[in-house]
Amino acid sequence: MNFHEFADILGTSIGGLVARKHKYFSKGVESKRIIDIINLLHIDMPTINGGGYYPVVVKYEDKNEEAAFFADQWLGSEYPVIIYHHGAAEGSYDFSYKRILGKNKEDIKANLIAIQAPYNHNNKDFLESIAYLSNYSFMLASSVVIVDKLIEQLREFGIERIIVTGISLGGFVTNLHFAYRNSADEYRPMFSGGKLAEAFIDSAYSKITSSKGKNNPDKLREVLNFDSNLMSSNQSNLYPLLGKYDKIVEYDTQKAGYNSACLRTIPFSHSTGSTKFKLLREFILEAL
Repeated sequence: MNFHEFADILGTSIGGLVARKHKYFSKGVESKRIIDIINLLHIDMPTINGGGYYPVVVKYEDKNEEAAFFADQWLGSEYPVIIYHHGAAEGSYDFSYKRILGKNKEDIKANLIAIQAPYNHNNKDFLESIAYLSNYSFMLASSVVIVDKLIEQLREFGIERIIVTGISLGGFVTNLHFAYRNSADEYRPMFSGGKLAEAFIDSAYSKITSSKGKNNPDKLREVLNFDSNLMSSNQSNLYPLLGKYDKIVEYDTQKAGYNSACLRTIPFSHSTGSTKFKLLREFILEAL
């Protein structure tokens, strides 16, 4: 075990202790598949009118939740767009965004939009939501549809180049949109893949999964995994990044879903790689 792997294992061990009353799927593992929820969601989507914070209402069955997107930099329709999605439990939806893209944003000649998923107003909101698998799958599906509706608007504005990216949870959202919609020009998922359920079943992150979740691995895989859709897609516009020593989104588990020619491998883990803000920024900006 090297330092990078140790950082992931220590972090998730501490997380498991801190979240002992708020572990994933402790109160329920019933849920439709993500793709089924995507097709049933209703979004009240605002129209982009320059920079600013835009609340989004997402409705599904008995749920009526607020998400949002933040147009942090709007240069105009003649510029490309980068749509960025945060990771899980960042505290603030724009925590990683600010450090990767928001800092010195004036140097980036692109419109910058950050997504805020449902249940991600703060960590308390997020931790209470993950007791139910149905909330987690709804959250993912909501973000996919928000990205999709944004792209529809941006195309109507005449924007010719759209890049979708995200870290960890946001990387899985990026991959989900690629696998099921693929309407952006380029996708750059970071620390993610197509086997999301495995993070909760087998990885170091499973320390934050409840016994109910661990005892229902087939259900988690049915709802959360989409690797067959990812692998069957033409990946010519998909440029993923994985950490060689990632013990949360494990490298060997996730790399099989990618075209190895386009896969970027960095010598870090989930925890240590996620803080390499300059490296991640440069990786995303290669798409411009």
